[in-house]
Amino acid sequence: MEGSGYQVVYFGPQHPGVPGNIAYKLWLDGDRVVKAEVVPGFLHRGFEKMMENRTWEMNVAMSYRFCVEDPDHLEIAYSLAVEDIYKAEIPENAKWLRMIQAEMGRIASHLFWSHFIGGSIGLRTPAYWAVAAREEILKWFARISGHRVYHNLSVPGGIRYSLPENFKEETTRVVEFVEEKARDVEEALLGNSIFKARLKGLGKLSIEDALNLGVTGPVLRASGLRYDLRVHAPYLNYDKVRFEVPVGASGDSYDRAVVRFKEIHQSLSIIRQALDEVRPGESLRVKLGLTAPVGEGVARVESARGEYMIHIISQGGRKPYRVRLRSMSMPLLTTVVDHIVSREEVTIADFPVILASLDPCPPDLDR
Repeated sequence: MEGSGYQVVYFGPQHPGVPGNIAYKLWLDGDRVVKAEVVPGFLHRGFEKMMENRTWEMNVAMSYRFCVEDPDHLEIAYSLAVEDIYKAEIPENAKWLRMIQAEMGRIASHLFWSHFIGGSIGLRTPAYWAVAAREEILKWFARISGHRVYHNLSVPGGIRYSLPENFKEETTRVVEFVEEKARDVEEALLGNSIFKARLKGLGKLSIEDALNLGVTGPVLRASGLRYDLRVHAPYLNYDKVRFEVPVGASGDSYDRAVVRFKEIHQSLSIIRQALDEVRPGESLRVKLGLTAPVGEGVARVESARGEYMIHIISQGGRKPYRVRLRSMSMPLLTTVVDHIVSREEVTIADFPVILASLDPCPPDLDR
């Protein structure tokens, strides 16, 4: 489209409307975006290849590095894949704790998303409430793992750290606090006339289009398809708890917001159920040999942004032979954006709102 008379704008990684380490080259016809070309590579570290040159234990610290907003699902998936290679069965206590970790991570990610979506349209006050609620979750992680953002809590074989004495009481307190604040944020955003006007009808995806474009997670469910790995391919003990899978109707940016807030409440319910099953003092980990057997390990989890899969090949020894990660955000930043821009009248003011509604994790492309 070069030389076609369109205005070309570089929507770079320093722009507050871009969701992180990524940029877009935009072709504008007036204020309408007619083409968007993604420019990745701002955080390329070659995570897969780095993991192939580190030991099984060292790779726990590598497994979550490409999505700072939702590291826990990636950490859990890596541990599940390694356990698949070893054919190891972890203790029931560890399964329940991993579920609590995963749902705490999902809530923290969705709260962070509500901060970004609120900020993208100027609703800063509820965005700050969301950050305050997320902060309590980060403090909770720090108390049980020693780390606020990256946790090293789930490791091959189970849970790394023993539980603090007041684990159940402290977790219940955090759940109740987050539930109250999340409801405040939800009401302040979803009920706001400006929020509705900016998001309703914007960035629509049908079920068929979402599937064809490779979309999973909340964006797919907002289009109306009730698909969630925790239900359709259960792992850990998700088949032993009761929860609903929220879906939307129109598949627009507003529906994606509604689905995520509903998911927060479902995650809080899962945490409460899992917490009832935790037995303090019981085993949390089985020891695995330093040298892995020959074989393959595959794990799929329902992360905050959709289905994440990791495939590891072992030829025996202290390191994996091959590690392959399935990106959750690749379709959100590429095929979905192309689809929406080519079919809707997307203005330059709409573009960052659409990106925020998709909630991608850009470093996920640079793995």
